[in-house]
Amino acid sequence: MDALAARFAAKVGELCPKGLIVAAVSGGGDSLALLYLLREIDREVVVAHLDHGLRRESAADARFVQDVAAKLGFRCVVERVDAAAIARRRRENMEASARRLRYSFLVRVAREYGAECVMTAHTIEDNAETVLLQLFRGAARALGIRRRRGRVVRPLLEERRNVLRAYLRSKSASWLEDPSNESLSLDRNYLRHQVWPRVVERFPRADAALLRYSLSQQADDDTLEVIAAAKLVEDARFAPVRAVRGKPLLLAAPALRRRALRLLLEEQGIRPETRHIEAAERALQGETVSLQRFILRLTAGSLVWIPERPDLLTEAKAPAGLPVRTARAGDALRLRGMRKRLVDFLAERAVPPELRRVWPVAEKEGEVVWVWRYLPEDDDYRFMREALSLARRAADAGEVPVGALVVWRGKVVARVANESEARRDATAHAEMLALREALAASGEKVLAGATLYVTLEPCPMCMGALIEAQFSRVVWATENDKAGAVTRYGMPVPLQLEAGRFAKESARLLKGFFAKLREPKS
Repeated sequence: MDALAARFAAKVGELCPKGLIVAAVSGGGDSLALLYLLREIDREVVVAHLDHGLRRESAADARFVQDVAAKLGFRCVVERVDAAAIARRRRENMEASARRLRYSFLVRVAREYGAECVMTAHTIEDNAETVLLQLFRGAARALGIRRRRGRVVRPLLEERRNVLRAYLRSKSASWLEDPSNESLSLDRNYLRHQVWPRVVERFPRADAALLRYSLSQQADDDTLEVIAAAKLVEDARFAPVRAVRGKPLLLAAPALRRRALRLLLEEQGIRPETRHIEAAERALQGETVSLQRFILRLTAGSLVWIPERPDLLTEAKAPAGLPVRTARAGDALRLRGMRKRLVDFLAERAVPPELRRVWPVAEKEGEVVWVWRYLPEDDDYRFMREALSLARRAADAGEVPVGALVVWRGKVVARVANESEARRDATAHAEMLALREALAASGEKVLAGATLYVTLEPCPMCMGALIEAQFSRVVWATENDKAGAVTRYGMPVPLQLEAGRFAKESARLLKGFFAKLREPKS
């Protein structure tokens, strides 16, 4: 085994030590070298080739890959798509669309064959080009190519193309040359043929330097990603439309806020370019922003991502078999014996105008009797309303107005209000008392899967206790600017976090309580 094969075997042992491998093979020199190297390490391999249908020669290329795979004793899966038509239909950049189709195909093949990993033949030059492209295009980060991303691994990322070509020549192997790789109209080809040769002429180890840079950036990114993701506190009132609470983002350090917004952009399939992140930041400041196929609007303290064609009906199911439809002009419902316009009902609940027109409802005898998520109230609203009543009780007793409920296995096992003053105990927060009461009532050491409903975001002490007790979910009304585990301290929390229900009422109760404390005593 020569030096390249030995390095490859060690890298495969690190990245994909066992199981079947799906090898992505285009027929070019890099992917052919990958295939020949895989034969040397005696692993079970399925060759996967996607014909994008972009060139007349593409069918011949597919046959070439099939022939090489058969010669080396590997199974081969070939599929053809009309990438150009798909890109037009989805209004996507051709290069990005082709890449997305390719990886979707590879992951699907891996799933069908039960593969441990998908292997691609990216090289050290590919990484250098990617870093430069990311920088020149104004990407929010320049991470280059990862050695591993999900199932996809890249064992040749530290190898150079000329080494792989020399290896193929030693095997008397031929490979395909894609003529489109010579077109300088494509940014990557321009870098490869016009820019990169001049760079390495002056800086011969530039590719290795950029690889070290990208690996360092990736390590930093993995750490900061967890912290930034903690700032994305869901507001489920508008689900399945994505909405996150604004205050944790607004009070975050700018670098963390930008990272969190980048996560949101990527989640919605938007390239996280600087200009897009800046648009999302403007939306956080209260400006209504159009961003590709979304409208971003700060509504009731939450940043709501409204699709240009929202479809909520697929999520909604009315009780008693009532047929569900979208809201119509003139719809009305009856509340506490009084008739109310549906549009006013939804506006009072901060539903954005674009969603009011498509909000799911059900009617009976000409009157709306069911409004998705709001009428009748779901459990989250019912429990949070009860927590708010407990908070009011605390205020009446001279305590900071915070109320909490613990729900475990579908039942309320604790209902508690803040008692720090009455107990003369700084740790007697509503959350801590609710946790202790719930544990005592259940007779358990932990409450795996439990949910806490609380009117004010928990502090780090309370959040840590909930994590130790194996809660799965925390739902709060309003953010705790001064002591919130997430909003103030940026604590990465391995729990499902939601907020926003009765936020205005809870904030008003807290503000009134502290204003009364500051009043001069007569």
